[in-house]
Amino acid sequence: MADTSKRKKSTSGVLDYLRKTLPRSSLLELYSDEARGRFVCRSILQQLSDVGQQIVMRLTSCGGSFPVGGQPGIPGIKDWVKEPQRLPQLLKELKSWAIIQSEKTPEISLTEEFNLGLQTSIRSLDSSPWTALSQRAMMALAKEAGASKYNPVSLSDLDQHTRNQWDAVLYYMVGTENGRDPPTAVVRFLEETGLMQPDSDFKGIREKAPLVITSKGYEFMLLSTHQQVWHFVVQYLQSLEGHKKSGQLLTEAMLFLISLSYAKVGEGYSSSSLSKRGRTFMRDFSLFGLLYVQNLNEKTSIFYPTQIALQLVQDSSSGSSNSWSLATKTLNSALAHPKPQNSSHLAIIVQTNFQLCAYTTSELHKNMLALFCDVQSIRRLPNVIFMIITRDSVKSAFALGVTAEQILRFLEKHAHPNLRASSTSSVPQNVEDQIWLWDRERQRLQWTEVWKIDCFEPPLFDAVKEFSLGIGAYSWSSKAKGMIFVPFSKAEEVNAFATQWRAKAVSN
Repeated sequence: MADTSKRKKSTSGVLDYLRKTLPRSSLLELYSDEARGRFVCRSILQQLSDVGQQIVMRLTSCGGSFPVGGQPGIPGIKDWVKEPQRLPQLLKELKSWAIIQSEKTPEISLTEEFNLGLQTSIRSLDSSPWTALSQRAMMALAKEAGASKYNPVSLSDLDQHTRNQWDAVLYYMVGTENGRDPPTAVVRFLEETGLMQPDSDFKGIREKAPLVITSKGYEFMLLSTHQQVWHFVVQYLQSLEGHKKSGQLLTEAMLFLISLSYAKVGEGYSSSSLSKRGRTFMRDFSLFGLLYVQNLNEKTSIFYPTQIALQLVQDSSSGSSNSWSLATKTLNSALAHPKPQNSSHLAIIVQTNFQLCAYTTSELHKNMLALFCDVQSIRRLPNVIFMIITRDSVKSAFALGVTAEQILRFLEKHAHPNLRASSTSSVPQNVEDQIWLWDRERQRLQWTEVWKIDCFEPPLFDAVKEFSLGIGAYSWSSKAKGMIFVPFSKAEEVNAFATQWRAKAVSN
């Protein structure tokens, strides 16, 4: 898995990363893994269209190959599709996944690696690459490891772990104290990805300068948790490229992530079921909230996949749906208590008068809303914040690199559950239109730094204008006033031409 030439494309999840960035040889290597390759094949089969799945399953049943045109009295692959004109595109998709050898041959054949992996998957009864531990097995494992006591982990504990991991990251980015900083590795990633940078106004030693959020960091804050986590995972995968065994490490990382999708949230798995590299990934991915690791001793651990880990392999729409249900559950739980609690829920209602009502008790959410709301208009109740969306506050967000699309997506994503249950838009149409209009105001004028050249003689004016047009250095001119404006970057070159022209005119 040495070819990394395609690995710069934007991706949204593990399988999207496989399809867009990994070469064909790497996909075949994943399919051929003895223990987990069948789960990779199963995941990719589930990503195909219904017709694509039918073609692959029929090819598997026919020994792995079948003619496109068929034979007299025997239908071919083209007869499997109601709309034959779609077949070339379907076969092209299968080739992009390294499922078939070629889409342009008279007989379509599955690649040996995928065919073997899929057949093994069909015959296997295993629902996960790892065996889940029962409560009794966990207690026995803890006792064997010499742990003083074993504390069961609940689903709410896993949800809280993911929220704590990412709240720590976001609090750190906005410079708000919350009692705990993110791990050093995460802080390093924040700087390496350009989300934070050393404070340029710091007067002391540069190496000791505190990190401050960048415009790219503000954009990152308005993404969903799924997108934030995947951003870090991609950066982590790219960091493996510098290792001398990068190919093997990347293969193991992708197999680990896909295996996570077949684990069950709330179930515990022993670290002994992982390879040495797998245990390293277990510890590293726990920093991003993908796993919760319960250490029993130095060598024995139990790891629990979180909901966000499963969403990395699912498509974006499915992940969004799960995020909605999780947010609704958290909100309902928080609002059920008569007194506000330290909860990470956020439910927003945007009114037609541009007033924003946010049900939250989090200081972090207040800082995030302050990116595009007027902080001077804030009013607070124990579990509600009121703010006003103004032209100046939105344009301040634009200046930080935040876009209108990101603001509206944030408001939609965190809309109150009652609004999402209705058929109307979560954001009033007049508010949405106005935010887009404020965004377009930035395109009315375009500032260009120019240099004025005085050309009072008509022949000189014509010569300089023709020259500047020829080299793409013309901005504006007025023959009546005898002036030509050129981009500042081209001023020296145009001035030199004007000087030479004047010298020739004098000598003649």
